[in-house]
Amino acid sequence: MLTPHRISTPNYNPRAIDVRFLILHYTAVDLARTLEIFTDPARKVAAHLVLDVDGALYECVPCWQGEAKRGWHAGVSRWHDGVTEWETLNDWSIGVEMVNYNGNIFAFTDAQYATLATMVAHLRQHYPALRRAEAVLGHEQIAGFRGKADPGWCFDWPRFFAACYPDQPAPSRQPVCPPALRDALARLAEVAPTTAPAANAFWERISLLTETAVACNAG
Repeated sequence: MLTPHRISTPNYNPRAIDVRFLILHYTAVDLARTLEIFTDPARKVAAHLVLDVDGALYECVPCWQGEAKRGWHAGVSRWHDGVTEWETLNDWSIGVEMVNYNGNIFAFTDAQYATLATMVAHLRQHYPALRRAEAVLGHEQIAGFRGKADPGWCFDWPRFFAACYPDQPAPSRQPVCPPALRDALARLAEVAPTTAPAANAFWERISLLTETAVACNAG
C-alpha cells in the first residue's frame, strides 16, 4: 500500500477544491532542494505531491485522503477541454512534481512510473474526474505560453497512459520545448555539475533560461 511521507508547508490555501485535473511537473532540482523550496513561505510555491527518483512519494499539500486543498503549483494557466475554457488551474487540479533536473533531456525512472500508476489508481478512487485519461496534463499543456516546459520530451506519455488508463485511448500530449533548444540543453548536460548544491544551482538557472526561450518561441 502506497502511503506518502507527510511534509508540512504553509504554501497552500486551506480551502478545498473541486479536482478536475492532475498536472505533472518536473522539479529542476533534487528532492532535498525541492522540499526546501516548497516549505519556504517566501517562495509561495508547493505542489500537492512530490515523486522522488526512487519512487518515494511525499505529500506537501493535502489531497491523499480525498479532500484536496488549493496548492500553488500551476500559476497563470489555462486549458480548453473541448467544451470549457479552464483558467487558474490551481483552483481545479492536483499537482505532482517529479524529481528530475530537466525532463527534456533526462529520463524519468522506472520507479517513478511504477509509483505514478499506484498513485493515479488511488486518486481515481477519491476524485471521479481523474477517472478520465483526458484529465491528466503536463504543466506545458496549461502554461506553455509562458515558458513552462514540463514534464518535457523525456516523459513517456504512452507508457503512463497504458499503465494508468489501459482501457482508454491515450490523449496527445506534445512537448513545447523546441527540438533545437532540447539539443542545446543536452550538450549542457555533458558539462554540468553532478552533485548538490552546484547541480541544483546550475539546473535551476537552466530551467529559468529554458522558460524564457520557450516563452519567446510561443510568442
